[in-house]
Amino acid sequence: MKFTTFVLALGGLVAAQEWPSEYSNPLLAKVLLCSRTDGFRHDSIPTAVKQLQAWGPYYNISFDATEDQTKFTSENLAQYDALMFVHTSGDIFDSTGQAAFVDYISKGGNFAAVHAAATTYLLKPWMPWTETLGATFLNHPKRQTATFVKEMTGHPATNPTPDRWTFDEEVYSFTSDPRKLGAKLLFSVDPTSYKENSDVEAQGTPHPIAWVQEYAAGASPKTGGPGPGIAGRSFYSSLGHNNSTWMDPTFMKHIMGGLVWTLASNTTRVSEGLYGSDQPTVRAGAAWTPVLGSNATAPSPPPRPAPTNTDAYPEATSGANTSSTSGALVSVASNAWAVAVVALTAILGASF
Repeated sequence: MKFTTFVLALGGLVAAQEWPSEYSNPLLAKVLLCSRTDGFRHDSIPTAVKQLQAWGPYYNISFDATEDQTKFTSENLAQYDALMFVHTSGDIFDSTGQAAFVDYISKGGNFAAVHAAATTYLLKPWMPWTETLGATFLNHPKRQTATFVKEMTGHPATNPTPDRWTFDEEVYSFTSDPRKLGAKLLFSVDPTSYKENSDVEAQGTPHPIAWVQEYAAGASPKTGGPGPGIAGRSFYSSLGHNNSTWMDPTFMKHIMGGLVWTLASNTTRVSEGLYGSDQPTVRAGAAWTPVLGSNATAPSPPPRPAPTNTDAYPEATSGANTSSTSGALVSVASNAWAVAVVALTAILGASF
């Protein structure tokens, strides 16, 4: 009996170690995932889109993928809890889309962007985009191994990663310092870990790699109407150039964690009861009635895939598979077994 109890406890412990707690939340967040390009196009876009759609159900997030700029109207965007831009480039909106984007962010809509999204509106700067993202791409040296340094602990986008995270990447530099807009760094890069080829002083020190804004700086203040004009949250990560990076569970948890953080903004309908432990205290008691986003009940979580020799997360749907560069999977397994040993010791001890 006690051995059976131990086995059941072990199963629960391993499950708790391997699976994100967010997957059990009761509401379904809707995210519009845009990968439209009007410039350089990354070949990892299909992998990124498929991986996000594969991981979404485990976080109760539904992605609608598009490259159609006509989807960017105020009426259509009103159904989404966040807009996510992966590897977008150039001028991605028409005039209607630009107006809808500003209206959406200003009414509390949330924003997430990855890697080449910083090249959007590069040649024709458009400040609502630049300020919402936080900075504009300047350049990068040749792709190489670099070490990214965790600058913020206790955040959903940094919790899954090691303090020093080393892998092959394009190290982006930026034309300005996102901290001047109120952004807080999630990651910087160790300047001794890679070879830079240009002056990057304008972006400040330490070198920004990923960051968040509690209130997207590109929003236009609103008066009257549906609420006091509280802007939504913004998350940006410059990581994610390679197909193999999108196949890494640690990276996927970094990106999903950043998106989850934006959804906890308390400015869209889905945030009520969703990710409730991460509600920002600054908005407590604010006279705010969300008018954007989904209020749908999430379906039952999908069945967990059978364990494999690599990981127990959603199966890869495209691209070349790679093991985690962070050692996080080894850590998960080790931690689970360490806890199991303690539990077994206690059970056996109680029987003597």
